[in-house]
Amino acid sequence: MGVAALLLLAGSAEAAWVRVETDRFVVYGQGGEQSVRDFATKLTTYDWVLRNFHPSTKDRKAETKVQVFLLASQDDLRRVEPRIRKYTRGFYRAMNEGVFAFAVKNGGGLDADDVLFHEYAHHFMLENFPSAYPAWFVEGWAEYFMTTEITKDRVRIGGYNPARANAIFAETWLPLEDLLSRTTAETRPERTNAYYSQAWLLTHYMRSDDTRARQLDQALRAIADGKDPIQSFQVATGGTLAELSASLRKYRRLQTISIDNPGLAPRMAVTVLPRSADDLLLDNLRLVLSPTGRVDAGLLAGIRRKAAKHPGDRLAEQTLARAEFVMGDVALGESIMKRRLEAKPDDLEDLLLAGTGQVMAGMRTESERDVRYRAARPLLAKAYQLDKGDFRTLFAYALSRSIEPTFPTENDLAALAEARYPAPAVQESSFRLGMALLQKGRREDAANVLAPVINSPHGGRAAEQARTLLNQGRIGKLDLTEPDEDEPPPPPPSGPAAPAPR
Repeated sequence: MGVAALLLLAGSAEAAWVRVETDRFVVYGQGGEQSVRDFATKLTTYDWVLRNFHPSTKDRKAETKVQVFLLASQDDLRRVEPRIRKYTRGFYRAMNEGVFAFAVKNGGGLDADDVLFHEYAHHFMLENFPSAYPAWFVEGWAEYFMTTEITKDRVRIGGYNPARANAIFAETWLPLEDLLSRTTAETRPERTNAYYSQAWLLTHYMRSDDTRARQLDQALRAIADGKDPIQSFQVATGGTLAELSASLRKYRRLQTISIDNPGLAPRMAVTVLPRSADDLLLDNLRLVLSPTGRVDAGLLAGIRRKAAKHPGDRLAEQTLARAEFVMGDVALGESIMKRRLEAKPDDLEDLLLAGTGQVMAGMRTESERDVRYRAARPLLAKAYQLDKGDFRTLFAYALSRSIEPTFPTENDLAALAEARYPAPAVQESSFRLGMALLQKGRREDAANVLAPVINSPHGGRAAEQARTLLNQGRIGKLDLTEPDEDEPPPPPPSGPAAPAPR
């Protein structure tokens, strides 16, 4: 479950956490209401910039809002995701629980604007242009727009980030062949800063001239059609990679664009969160992001202790119930949610948590899986009737159906497709739908659905598995019950905040 609707509860006026919701974002932060409002306005202006550069997106409604968390320190970031790498200042996660972006507010070579602008650029591309783009372009495009500077009167696009520029001058370059043909997941961790920096420079160089921009479009179309990325670039530019590399090394005068700030004033709903958020908001997020069944005794004990300080509190009880479903006493989680639903049977978030809690419990214990998954369905079906546009409900319901011998039926495929529509950035929805289509022998349809997964710049097991099964053309009985979370996540797109060691 996401936490966007979970926290719609006004609390003590002294609470540290503030929630600001606009038509496209839900921003959480500390340090006063105005600072969170200001950042929500800045994100709205940035979204306007992206849409003005891509006119076909101007009138598209945000079916799923991005939940943005402004964190005080890297310790808070690590509290949410303990597996992040040393220099990480933020990350983005689009998953079946919601779409989240996190950033440390101050410090390091990448500040909150750079980090969140980069992450939102990824989201914008996935939401509006899901295609088989090469990894370097996905990252370079995000790096290009992340440097957008927004002041009271002006917006400037096309500048540079000092940490990235420093890497261009101070670090050994990656061979251009490697940049064009590899993902960040295929690049050594100590070389990722060079990867991001060169991806930014190449994107900036190709976009800064009308002729080169047309060459870039030609190369991207060829790559999307499955042609070799190096050959595609050489054919499009009419030159060798050595010549292109030499031109990049000479490219110093950046072409920037400056426009008037439109002075947007988005409508905002402001909520001061209860005191329980100080204790449990980040713990709840960690549970949302963590693999089901991976027991952390310290985290579980801490949540139990902190929840006891807030009897009857919505966030405290829901966080505790989730912790019990994910790694603790499932019966206790069930009892909490049963009591809450008896008091308020039509609470959408409680229904979702009660239903997905059964699914999570089924993931943990294979011998109970069938019973748990079937118990989830009435709860999820009721949640669906309350909000038919919530992709989380449909995804969880389809997952609960995966144990049945008849899966996937046409209704199952429709549910997965309907779950994918409002949140195309959630690649797990594409993966599950693609796998189900393969199981039905619909390879061409599966290939279209799986393209963004296979071409994800961060690769991972899901991309490799999708590529392998798609090449086979058809699969037998598919097990959709186990999460693909055995490995730590790859370095988030923000990359290191300082130049990596040479």
